[in-house]
Amino acid sequence: MVENLQPLEPEPARPATGEPSRPATGEPARPTSGEPTRPTVALVDTLWIGHHPMYFGQFTASFLRAGARVIGLCPDPDAAVREAEHAGVPADRRDHVSMHELPAGGRSWFNGRFEGDPLRTLQRWQRTAERLRAAEKATGWHADLVYFPYLDSFLRFLPLSSIPEVTIDRPWSGLYLRNHHHRHAPSLLHRLRLIAKGDAILRSPLCRGIGVLDERFIETMERYSGLRVDAFPDATRTERPEQPPARVNEVLAAAAGRRIIGLIGLEKRKGALNMMRVARLAAEAGKPWYFVFAGTFGLAEFSPGEQRWIERFIDDMASGVLDNVHFDPEAPRIPTEAEFNALFASFDLAWAAYEGFQGSSGTLSKAAAFEIPTLATAGECIGERVARYRIGLTIQEGDSEAAFEAIGRLLDGADWNRRPLDPDYASFRDDHSIGRLDQLLAEMVARMREPG
Repeated sequence: MVENLQPLEPEPARPATGEPSRPATGEPARPTSGEPTRPTVALVDTLWIGHHPMYFGQFTASFLRAGARVIGLCPDPDAAVREAEHAGVPADRRDHVSMHELPAGGRSWFNGRFEGDPLRTLQRWQRTAERLRAAEKATGWHADLVYFPYLDSFLRFLPLSSIPEVTIDRPWSGLYLRNHHHRHAPSLLHRLRLIAKGDAILRSPLCRGIGVLDERFIETMERYSGLRVDAFPDATRTERPEQPPARVNEVLAAAAGRRIIGLIGLEKRKGALNMMRVARLAAEAGKPWYFVFAGTFGLAEFSPGEQRWIERFIDDMASGVLDNVHFDPEAPRIPTEAEFNALFASFDLAWAAYEGFQGSSGTLSKAAAFEIPTLATAGECIGERVARYRIGLTIQEGDSEAAFEAIGRLLDGADWNRRPLDPDYASFRDDHSIGRLDQLLAEMVARMREPG
């Protein structure tokens, strides 16, 4: 039984773990235990890659604007401070946030394929409870709610609704990103999926409702969990540097007036290989297009045959056979959100023709912010949103010929019927805005203030 498990051996803690810091300066914050009516939220994420730091900063700032204090638990408290500053922490609330270290969670024992397994997921709950108690002691604050902006890591392969009670023992909530197994009709296989996903934890009596980015399965999830399930915005930041970064100037100079088709983050699931195929088609057809592949790239993600194809592609770039591509296989991660945005805003078309991917994507939020048409894969969350808001065109997954044709239409501002695309960027921005996030978290804080 879970109640009889031995506690984890504590990991070596950095000195900063018990030292709260303020987003404005990084200096120690004084406990404000004289504010008994101000609710406190513990914000928890053990994954610190991609856009996770940005989202952590957004949630921090939003909870503060809602009038709560925030105890942040994450792998990099200093980065969390910076992200919260970028997200707009109110000047009069900077003493109401305290960041602490929580070790990153390990991959599963299933060849590292998943974010957890029964042991590692349990360890995340246990370590969160340990670090939360230490943070509460350091600040003098008591967490009234624990919030997981990436709940998935705390569910996988651990289908026991008692876990929150025997670990954090606090009311909790979170944002569930990969909820697409709820599309399936009831069956034995579906019940097995729910066990593997760990969704039984959603039935914890301490859960106060959850959010999802993909709104398509809310009704099914509410029936399963008995919870309130809210559609959350896939909000993004849009700040850019005062001067274009060198990387952007390099891309614009190399494009030399050609229209730019761009992808940032070159995972296989983002359709990077198919975009390379389309770049080759465009070169052969003499199209005045320039393809930008930016961010980190991992060749090992691809099959041996795909790797050989990509290596020939890289060789043709080096020899000048392909002069319509910007691609550095050794490039590091783009260091800041502002630089990311500056590069993204230079695109004439955003590539979102993902493969084997069901969820929401911040690419659409960026594209709507900068009013850039998008090429997406039909169906699933991304494809449905592109069609609903008319912010681009969709193709079948992996269809290079259709992608080639769609790019020409989109760069002409036309749909598949050669009518004006008529995109509704404004509605997309409203539905996926920071303001919408603020509203949802303010409602959550208001419910925390209610008696009982």
